[in-house]
Amino acid sequence: MLGSKQGRDAMPSLEVTMPRATLEIREKLALRLTRAVSESAGFEPEIFGIRFLEYDEGVAACGGMLWNAGSKDAPYLHFLLYCPRLSRAQKQSLATALSAAFVSVLKKPDWLPVIHICEHPYDNIVVGGKLLSDAYDECAQKRFYYDMGAV
Repeated sequence: MLGSKQGRDAMPSLEVTMPRATLEIREKLALRLTRAVSESAGFEPEIFGIRFLEYDEGVAACGGMLWNAGSKDAPYLHFLLYCPRLSRAQKQSLATALSAAFVSVLKKPDWLPVIHICEHPYDNIVVGGKLLSDAYDECAQKRFYYDMGAV
């Protein structure tokens, strides 16, 4: 099962780029973002990893302007989700859930991250020195691509 120790080092995973935050905010985000991914895409929470990439004032820009904490504009916010292939419906659900989780913790409704979903078939993911499709029978039996004709 993917919930094993080996699976926890794998997929899916999320990189969150945002201004520097407190430990309390990161803890809340970790919980809410994990719940959002688990409920939207059906992944077990135990296999989901998050890495926070935080920056200080004057290190990131939007629209050619360096962001600072006193700015009335939203800062540079970016999520990069690495995951197995998902259906369109799962991606739509993820987009809504991840954005809502982020806003609910930060209490800033105009701070919406750009979310890139970087999908990989199980044959392109290596954990513990093995392809996931070789390490877990359940991965070997799953479809790698969703039906492009489905909406």
